[in-house]
Amino acid sequence: MGNTTPRNSKWMRSYNRALILRLIRLHQPVSRVELAKKTSLTKPTISNIVNELKEEGLINERELGVSSGGRRPIMLELAASDRFVIGIDATQRKLHGVVTNIHGELLDEAWHDERFDTNEEFIDAIVALYITLNDRTTGDVIGLGVSVHGMVEAGDGVVLFAPRFHLHDIPLKRELETRLGQHVFVENDVRTLALGELYFGEAIGIEEFFYVYAGYGIGGAYVHAGELIDGEHHIAGEIGHMRIMLDGPICSCGNRGCLEAVAGERAILNEARQLAHDLTLEDLRDSVSSNQDVQKLYERAGEYIGIATLNMIHLLNPGRILLGGPLFNYAPDVVTNIQERVAQTALTLDARQTDIRVVSWNANQGALGAAALITNEMFGEIQ
Repeated sequence: MGNTTPRNSKWMRSYNRALILRLIRLHQPVSRVELAKKTSLTKPTISNIVNELKEEGLINERELGVSSGGRRPIMLELAASDRFVIGIDATQRKLHGVVTNIHGELLDEAWHDERFDTNEEFIDAIVALYITLNDRTTGDVIGLGVSVHGMVEAGDGVVLFAPRFHLHDIPLKRELETRLGQHVFVENDVRTLALGELYFGEAIGIEEFFYVYAGYGIGGAYVHAGELIDGEHHIAGEIGHMRIMLDGPICSCGNRGCLEAVAGERAILNEARQLAHDLTLEDLRDSVSSNQDVQKLYERAGEYIGIATLNMIHLLNPGRILLGGPLFNYAPDVVTNIQERVAQTALTLDARQTDIRVVSWNANQGALGAAALITNEMFGEIQ
C-alpha cells in the first residue's frame, strides 16, 4: 500500500479531534481509557489530542473517577469558555441567527424579517442580525457562519445563485469580513447540514454518505472520503434540481419538473390549496396524520423522492443515505416508502441493503449548523 497523502493524514487528525470532542460532550465526565475503548484509537493518540485540547482551553480535567482495581482515572469534561460563535440561517426571507458557545450549545437567538430585494439589502440584513446578536454576548465572538440557500462557492464565500431570493453573485464572505472585521464562513444550507452530521451526528466514522434534505425545498450533499464534494461548478449533490417530470411545474430555478417543484412542501402546499384546503405551511404539516388528501400528497412526494434517492444510489453508491428535514419528521411514512423502494428495486442485493436513516431535525437546525461551520473549523485545526 502507498503512503497516506498529507491531505488524508490531515483529515484523519482533524476527524480524530472532532470525534474525541464529541464523545467528551456526550459522555462527560469521561476518562482517557473510556475514550480509547469508544474510538479504538491508541492511548498515545488519545493523550496527544487530549493534551492539545487542554492547552487550547477546550477541555478540563476534574476529580478522579471510580477505580476498577487500579489507579483512579482522571476524568475529562468540556471547559467553560467566554468564546462564542454566531450562526445565521439565510435560507428564508426571515433570517434566523443564534449565539452558541464553542461546544455548539444554543445560548441566544434572534430573527430579522425586513424584506430584501438586492444583494446589498441581503448583506445589510445579515449585518444587522449579527450586530443584534453580538451586542447580547458577554465575551469574544470568534466567527460568523452563514448558511445560504442556493449555489455557493464556499472557498471565496460567494453566493452564485439564490433562486428563492432571485439574487446572483453575492460576494458575501468578503463584504461581511470587511464590514464586521470578523472571520466568516459561508456554505450552502444543505451542505452545512451534511457537515454537521459528519462532525457531530449520524455520519461520525462514515467516510461516504449522501444527505437528502426535504422541506419547503429539496437539496442534497455528497461526502466522499470524509470530504464534502463541491464539484467543478459548485452544484454537486443538487438532487432538488434533478428533472423528474419533463412538463412539470416551474421550479424556483426556472426549469420545469425538478424534484423540488413536484415533491417539496411548497409544491404540496400549492396542491392542497387547489383541493380547496385553506392551509398555511404549519397547518399542512399538522394535518398530515388526519387529512387523507394531504396524506396522499405527501405519499406521492415520497415516491418522487424515493426515485431520486434510488438514482443517487445507482450513480454514487454511498454506504449510507441520511434523510433530514421537516418533511421526513412530519410524514414518517415517506421514510418507510423510500426504504422499501430501495430494498425492492436497487440494482444489486448489496445496494438494496443501503443504510437509510432519518436524522434529527428542528427549527434551529439551520442556524446551529451555520454556527458549527466555525466550531468545526476550530476543532479540526492542526496546531
